[in-house]
Amino acid sequence: MKSREPEALVPAAVDTLPINFAILDEEGTILHTNRAWREFGRANDLELQPDTVGTNYLEITAHGETETARTAAVGLSEILEDERELLEFEYPCHSPDERRWFLMRAAPFTDGDRRYVAVAHFDITERHEYQRRLEESNERLEQFAYAVSHDLREPLRMVTSYLELLERQYAGELDASADEFIDYAVDGAERMKAMIEGLLEYSRIDTRGESFDSIDLEAVLDDVLLDLERRIEESDAEITSESLPTVAGDASQLRQLFQNLLDNAIEYSGEQPPRVTISATRDEDEWIVSVSDEGIGIDSADEDRVFEVFQRLHSHEEHAGTGIGLALCRRIVERHGGEIWIDSGPNDGTTFSFTLPAVRDRTD
Repeated sequence: MKSREPEALVPAAVDTLPINFAILDEEGTILHTNRAWREFGRANDLELQPDTVGTNYLEITAHGETETARTAAVGLSEILEDERELLEFEYPCHSPDERRWFLMRAAPFTDGDRRYVAVAHFDITERHEYQRRLEESNERLEQFAYAVSHDLREPLRMVTSYLELLERQYAGELDASADEFIDYAVDGAERMKAMIEGLLEYSRIDTRGESFDSIDLEAVLDDVLLDLERRIEESDAEITSESLPTVAGDASQLRQLFQNLLDNAIEYSGEQPPRVTISATRDEDEWIVSVSDEGIGIDSADEDRVFEVFQRLHSHEEHAGTGIGLALCRRIVERHGGEIWIDSGPNDGTTFSFTLPAVRDRTD
């Protein structure tokens, strides 16, 4: 028996795919569906999943009574207008207790002068459920960290108070060694207090953050430079900046992000006065912001470790700090949907770069 040409096998192959697949014209009319599309529609009796060729997918979703239908309608309209390629949405299945999540992916193509859209629905329910459980687990960990750090503040405050009382009441009556021991204890208690405050701050990044707004990073930097004015003067630091953009974000957290990175650059400047440069470049729908210094640098093997909580590369005697500052930076950037990374080397200076979502221009 003569084998068929590969092109002739495409319809049968598409019909056997375990993915809901359809071809629409540019108006949204369904021209072709595969078996999975039809079977899913019949099994769930969904207005979002018509199983008949000739039905206008856009009209059906636009008249749906559920929020899912309306979400799909808007997303599908944007897909047909070539404004987006992906859409995640939830299907209320035949059973009221069952929910399934799908990723809709669309790809336009042409045949002669006519334009069509190939639409595929991928079942991402397992991934979505895993993500939901992970978020719940992270939330419980955040609550635990908050509770522990909050409850430790009072006994630590008592320890610090009694140490300071002991220091004042017996000043001059104890020998040099005793005074030194008390100083060590007070210093340790103060460092622990700073670490607890940092842990509290870290645990609140997601739960206590403000809603996103259009934030002028120029104004954010001005506020941070004002807060660091004394530190900058004392260290003879020189901080220069290129023009910075407006981004979508939480103003308070972005101030903290810049302050932590600039404070870090000043602290690890080495023996020379700190020289720090801030720049930004547009990359499609986000901005890449970089904070570069000429300091002591970071070994490549430690570039990931510095973003972990309480991870320090130097002793307290060498450099002050709690080991939370850069971990906070990463947490803030991740809350904004971005990434943060390091370009550095020993004695070569360090550049911290991070991405933030751009504010869409009216002409975009």
